[in-house]
Amino acid sequence: MKTTFNINRSFLRLALVPVLAFTLACDNLLQPEPTTEISDNRSIYDEKSATAALNGTYDNLKESGYYGLDLNFITYLFADNVKFVGIQTYYKIFIRPDGYGKTSLQSDNSALAGVWSAIYKTINSANHLIEKVPLVDDPNFTQEERNDILGQAYFIRALSYFDLSRFWGGVQLVLKPTTSPNDVVGIKRSSLEDTYAQVLADLAEAEARLTPKSSRIFVDLGAVQALAARIALYREEWEKAETYASRLIGNEKYALVKPYAVFYTTKASTESIFELEFTVSESNPSSNWWRPSELGGRYEASLNDVIVGLLKDPATGGNRGDLVLESERRKEIYNGFYWRGQRDDPEYLFRIAEQYLIRAEARARRNNLAGSLEDLNAVRERADVPPLDSQSYDTLDKALQALEKERRIEFAVENHRFFDLRRTNRLGAVLGEDEGYLFPIPLNQLDRDPYLEPNPSN
Repeated sequence: MKTTFNINRSFLRLALVPVLAFTLACDNLLQPEPTTEISDNRSIYDEKSATAALNGTYDNLKESGYYGLDLNFITYLFADNVKFVGIQTYYKIFIRPDGYGKTSLQSDNSALAGVWSAIYKTINSANHLIEKVPLVDDPNFTQEERNDILGQAYFIRALSYFDLSRFWGGVQLVLKPTTSPNDVVGIKRSSLEDTYAQVLADLAEAEARLTPKSSRIFVDLGAVQALAARIALYREEWEKAETYASRLIGNEKYALVKPYAVFYTTKASTESIFELEFTVSESNPSSNWWRPSELGGRYEASLNDVIVGLLKDPATGGNRGDLVLESERRKEIYNGFYWRGQRDDPEYLFRIAEQYLIRAEARARRNNLAGSLEDLNAVRERADVPPLDSQSYDTLDKALQALEKERRIEFAVENHRFFDLRRTNRLGAVLGEDEGYLFPIPLNQLDRDPYLEPNPSN
């Protein structure tokens, strides 16, 4: 299967108030504007202003509509590891009865609309950089500096269009800066293949400009290779997936950390290829949604019993069971990624464990079961899980079943599960969902643009 399926919502930063008033206020503030693009009027006239604009583009990635919250939460609640336990009405629609069965997501859902708007806002910010940085007349702005900023902008645009495609399939390709919602009315959706072609073209531009960096919170060549490997996996380009994953696995900058918890209790560990940095003054929106009420959080989501059992079982989860935290008084189960009281927990977009499992799947598909098993067991060994033996991994079907289960546990609270099931045609068998399911195009976008074609789910 070669189909794959992000944004702007202001995150509510309020002190604790009575629940009803809090919820009403949150519903009002979280209604997204019906825009495919957001104006970015920052002037880019020298190196300093270009860097400021780039930092603003990273901020867009971290917004609550994108990787700060909703992009992840929607896919969590559409899959089978996370359960909804809160009161926020725009999330309730994502609940599956008992964790299984079809959902009835409506196109007027504000969380879904927020993802669309936030991703296109990020794209527009990248478009400003791509168009304006080459035109800056500043003798102190070196070509090396320009290439680095442009490479990061191209990567962010590639990632954004890839995320849009994961949700909605082929989308409108907006490649020039916009200042008004009317600027994109009438742009028809591209096919999924054409959307991928744009993603790959942007990645090629990024790869040509970027070099390795010591940083893990800014895009470098390693992040480009990680996204390239993931896209190749989705497109079933097994040789390319193995090649890119191997480059990262062979890079001494990256290594599996042991125990598993080290990568999320230590910022920018060797496990991390690219993560989004949050600070005490600009905290991670997801932290508030995950953390129990007695720890000052909203507690809108929790891990369900099945994934808790898999994580806590020494034979399957090993030391990954440390991910499951429980509040002292109310015994509320929550996600250990968000353990920091100051809510400055990172968001992990790419890490080396994914590359091992990408290469394991690619090798299995290329009839290298021994090499595939070696990669799978590397991930299991760092989690103190007993290795699988060759007899339990001697056919492609056995290998793919083992890999599906390992990815479910390893990425229990990362946004892979739903997309893994879709790309492998397993949505029906596991979730009871239509194969190839695409999210509905937000209603506010369809109302604004009569040329925007809906999805079958609309």
